[in-house]
Amino acid sequence: MKDGYWLMGFQYEFTGSLYSLGQIPKCKVAMLDSLKSEDKLLIAGVGHGVEAVEAARRGVNVTAVDISKTMLKYMQKKIDRSGLNKPIQMINNDILEVKYGQEFDMVIANYFLNVFPREKMLKILTHLTTFVKPGGYMVIGDFVLPKEGGALYKSFQNAYWYIAATLYCLTADNAVHPIYDYPELLKSLNFDIDEIKRFKMLGMDCHWSIRGKKRSA
Repeated sequence: MKDGYWLMGFQYEFTGSLYSLGQIPKCKVAMLDSLKSEDKLLIAGVGHGVEAVEAARRGVNVTAVDISKTMLKYMQKKIDRSGLNKPIQMINNDILEVKYGQEFDMVIANYFLNVFPREKMLKILTHLTTFVKPGGYMVIGDFVLPKEGGALYKSFQNAYWYIAATLYCLTADNAVHPIYDYPELLKSLNFDIDEIKRFKMLGMDCHWSIRGKKRSA
Protein backbone atom coordinates (compact mmCIF):
# COMPACT_ATOMS: atom_id res chain seq x y z
CA MET A 1 0.00 0.00 0.00
CA LYS A 2 1.24 3.47 -0.83
CA ASP A 3 2.13 5.57 2.21
CA GLY A 4 1.76 9.16 1.02
CA TYR A 5 2.80 10.50 4.43
CA TRP A 6 6.13 8.72 4.80
CA LEU A 7 7.96 12.03 4.23
CA MET A 8 5.71 14.54 6.03
CA GLY A 9 3.85 12.38 8.53
CA PHE A 10 6.11 13.25 11.46
CA GLN A 11 5.00 16.89 11.43
CA TYR A 12 1.33 16.37 10.57
CA GLU A 13 -0.13 17.04 14.01
CA PHE A 14 2.21 19.92 14.85
CA THR A 15 1.71 21.66 11.51
CA GLY A 16 -2.08 21.30 11.65
CA SER A 17 -2.23 22.77 15.13
CA LEU A 18 0.10 25.62 14.18
CA TYR A 19 -1.68 26.39 10.90
CA SER A 20 -5.07 26.50 12.63
CA LEU A 21 -3.88 28.32 15.76
CA GLY A 22 -4.93 25.28 17.78
CA GLN A 23 -8.40 24.90 16.24
CA ILE A 24 -7.89 21.61 14.37
CA PRO A 25 -7.24 19.56 17.55
CA LYS A 26 -10.37 21.11 19.11
CA CYS A 27 -12.40 20.32 15.99
CA LYS A 28 -11.27 16.69 16.01
CA VAL A 29 -12.64 15.97 19.49
CA ALA A 30 -15.67 18.27 19.30
CA MET A 31 -18.35 15.58 18.95
CA LEU A 32 -17.02 12.96 21.36
CA ASP A 33 -19.45 14.14 24.04
CA SER A 34 -22.18 12.36 22.04
CA LEU A 35 -20.63 9.01 22.98
CA LYS A 36 -21.04 6.95 26.13
CA SER A 37 -18.61 4.51 27.72
CA GLU A 38 -18.54 1.21 25.79
CA ASP A 39 -20.01 2.77 22.64
CA LYS A 40 -18.32 1.69 19.41
CA LEU A 41 -16.40 4.30 17.41
CA LEU A 42 -14.60 3.92 14.08
CA ILE A 43 -12.17 6.62 12.94
CA ALA A 44 -11.15 6.65 9.27
CA GLY A 45 -7.84 8.26 8.34
CA VAL A 46 -6.95 8.54 12.01
CA GLY A 47 -3.56 10.23 11.56
CA HIS A 48 -1.79 10.71 14.89
CA GLY A 49 -4.97 9.76 16.74
CA VAL A 50 -5.91 12.80 18.84
CA GLU A 51 -9.61 11.87 18.85
CA ALA A 52 -8.90 8.13 19.15
CA VAL A 53 -6.87 8.52 22.34
CA GLU A 54 -9.36 10.94 23.87
CA ALA A 55 -12.30 8.65 23.07
CA ALA A 56 -10.54 5.62 24.55
CA ARG A 57 -9.74 7.66 27.65
CA ARG A 58 -13.50 8.17 28.02
CA GLY A 59 -14.13 4.40 27.87
CA VAL A 60 -15.24 4.21 24.22
CA ASN A 61 -14.35 1.12 22.15
CA VAL A 62 -12.22 2.59 19.36
CA THR A 63 -11.28 1.15 15.98
CA ALA A 64 -8.75 3.32 14.12
CA VAL A 65 -7.99 2.87 10.40
CA ASP A 66 -5.22 4.44 8.35
CA ILE A 67 -3.49 3.39 5.15
CA SER A 68 -0.29 5.10 6.32
CA LYS A 69 2.09 3.06 8.47
CA THR A 70 3.85 6.33 9.28
CA MET A 71 0.70 7.82 10.80
CA LEU A 72 -0.02 4.69 12.83
CA LYS A 73 3.55 4.66 14.11
CA TYR A 74 3.11 8.16 15.52
CA MET A 75 -0.31 7.25 16.86
CA GLN A 76 1.23 4.33 18.74
CA LYS A 77 3.75 6.73 20.28
CA LYS A 78 0.85 8.91 21.44
CA ILE A 79 -0.89 5.87 22.93
CA ASP A 80 2.30 4.84 24.73
CA ARG A 81 2.70 8.32 26.22
CA SER A 82 -0.95 8.52 27.29
CA GLY A 83 -0.91 5.50 29.61
CA LEU A 84 -4.30 4.32 28.32
CA ASN A 85 -5.90 1.40 30.10
CA LYS A 86 -8.32 0.71 27.24
CA PRO A 87 -6.86 -0.78 24.05
CA ILE A 88 -7.45 0.75 20.61
CA GLN A 89 -7.82 -1.54 17.62
CA MET A 90 -5.52 -0.21 14.89
CA ILE A 91 -5.96 -1.29 11.27
CA ASN A 92 -3.39 -0.51 8.58
CA ASN A 93 -5.44 -0.74 5.40
CA ASP A 94 -7.27 1.13 2.67
CA ILE A 95 -10.62 2.12 4.20
CA LEU A 96 -12.45 0.76 1.15
CA GLU A 97 -11.05 -2.69 1.98
CA VAL A 98 -12.38 -2.52 5.54
CA LYS A 99 -15.75 -4.27 5.90
CA TYR A 100 -18.25 -3.91 8.73
CA GLY A 101 -22.00 -4.00 9.12
CA GLN A 102 -24.13 -1.26 10.70
CA GLU A 103 -22.48 -1.69 14.08
CA PHE A 104 -20.88 1.60 15.09
CA ASP A 105 -22.47 4.26 17.27
CA MET A 106 -20.27 6.83 15.55
CA VAL A 107 -17.94 6.98 12.55
CA ILE A 108 -15.53 9.91 12.31
CA ALA A 109 -13.71 11.23 9.25
CA ASN A 110 -11.65 14.24 10.36
CA TYR A 111 -9.58 16.01 7.69
CA PHE A 112 -9.64 12.77 5.71
CA LEU A 113 -12.21 13.11 2.94
CA ASN A 114 -10.54 16.28 1.66
CA VAL A 115 -7.53 14.15 0.64
CA PHE A 116 -9.48 12.74 -2.33
CA PRO A 117 -10.93 14.01 -5.61
CA ARG A 118 -14.71 14.27 -5.54
CA GLU A 119 -15.60 10.91 -7.12
CA LYS A 120 -13.41 8.91 -4.76
CA MET A 121 -14.45 11.03 -1.78
CA LEU A 122 -18.10 10.20 -2.48
CA LYS A 123 -17.27 6.51 -2.73
CA ILE A 124 -15.45 6.56 0.59
CA LEU A 125 -18.08 8.63 2.40
CA THR A 126 -20.85 6.34 1.15
CA HIS A 127 -18.84 3.32 2.33
CA LEU A 128 -18.30 4.84 5.77
CA THR A 129 -21.98 5.60 6.28
CA THR A 130 -22.81 1.90 5.90
CA PHE A 131 -20.92 1.24 9.17
CA VAL A 132 -23.23 3.51 11.20
CA LYS A 133 -26.12 2.06 13.21
CA PRO A 134 -29.59 3.49 12.57
CA GLY A 135 -29.76 6.38 15.01
CA GLY A 136 -25.95 6.54 15.13
CA TYR A 137 -23.72 9.38 14.01
CA MET A 138 -21.44 10.22 11.11
CA VAL A 139 -19.02 13.03 12.02
CA ILE A 140 -16.89 15.04 9.62
CA GLY A 141 -14.36 17.63 10.76
CA ASP A 142 -12.85 19.77 8.02
CA PHE A 143 -12.38 23.22 6.50
CA VAL A 144 -15.54 25.35 6.46
CA LEU A 145 -17.47 25.73 3.21
CA PRO A 146 -17.54 29.47 2.38
CA LYS A 147 -21.27 30.19 2.17
CA GLU A 148 -21.79 33.12 4.53
CA GLY A 149 -20.30 36.59 4.81
CA GLY A 150 -18.95 39.02 2.27
CA ALA A 151 -16.58 38.49 -0.63
CA LEU A 152 -13.44 39.23 1.44
CA TYR A 153 -14.56 36.80 4.15
CA LYS A 154 -15.17 34.01 1.61
CA SER A 155 -11.91 34.78 -0.20
CA PHE A 156 -9.96 34.31 3.03
CA GLN A 157 -11.71 30.99 3.77
CA ASN A 158 -10.98 29.71 0.27
CA ALA A 159 -7.36 30.88 0.28
CA TYR A 160 -6.83 29.34 3.71
CA TRP A 161 -8.01 25.95 2.40
CA TYR A 162 -6.11 26.09 -0.89
CA ILE A 163 -2.80 26.87 0.83
CA ALA A 164 -3.14 23.70 2.94
CA ALA A 165 -4.40 21.63 0.01
CA THR A 166 -1.51 22.72 -2.21
CA LEU A 167 1.07 21.93 0.47
CA TYR A 168 -0.23 18.38 0.87
CA CYS A 169 -0.62 17.95 -2.87
CA LEU A 170 3.09 18.67 -3.24
CA THR A 171 4.22 16.56 -0.30
CA ALA A 172 1.68 13.72 -0.07
CA ASP A 173 -0.01 13.69 -3.49
CA ASN A 174 -3.37 14.73 -2.05
CA ALA A 175 -6.04 16.17 -4.35
CA VAL A 176 -6.66 19.90 -4.80
CA HIS A 177 -10.34 20.76 -5.24
CA PRO A 178 -13.05 23.15 -4.01
CA ILE A 179 -14.24 22.67 -0.43
CA TYR A 180 -16.90 19.97 -0.21
CA ASP A 181 -20.41 20.64 1.10
CA TYR A 182 -20.48 17.88 3.71
CA PRO A 183 -23.85 18.75 5.28
CA GLU A 184 -25.62 18.40 1.94
CA LEU A 185 -23.76 15.18 1.18
CA LEU A 186 -24.79 13.67 4.51
CA LYS A 187 -28.41 14.63 3.91
CA SER A 188 -28.28 12.83 0.58
CA LEU A 189 -26.99 9.69 2.34
CA ASN A 190 -29.91 9.28 4.78
CA PHE A 191 -28.62 11.50 7.59
CA ASP A 192 -30.17 14.46 9.37
CA ILE A 193 -27.79 17.20 10.47
CA ASP A 194 -27.84 16.96 14.24
CA GLU A 195 -25.27 19.62 15.11
CA ILE A 196 -22.53 21.74 13.57
CA LYS A 197 -19.75 23.27 15.70
CA ARG A 198 -17.61 26.01 14.17
CA PHE A 199 -14.06 27.02 15.03
CA LYS A 200 -12.77 30.51 14.35
CA MET A 201 -9.45 31.98 13.31
CA LEU A 202 -8.97 35.75 13.35
CA GLY A 203 -12.70 36.06 14.02
CA MET A 204 -13.69 34.02 10.96
CA ASP A 205 -15.12 30.50 10.72
CA CYS A 206 -12.38 28.30 9.26
CA HIS A 207 -13.10 24.80 10.59
CA TRP A 208 -16.27 22.91 11.43
CA SER A 209 -17.35 19.61 12.88
CA ILE A 210 -20.58 18.26 11.41
CA ARG A 211 -22.60 15.53 13.12
CA GLY A 212 -25.22 13.73 11.08
CA LYS A 213 -27.70 11.30 12.63
CA LYS A 214 -28.62 8.26 10.57
CA ARG A 215 -32.32 7.90 9.85
CA SER A 216 -33.95 4.68 10.96
CA ALA A 217 -35.43 3.98 7.53
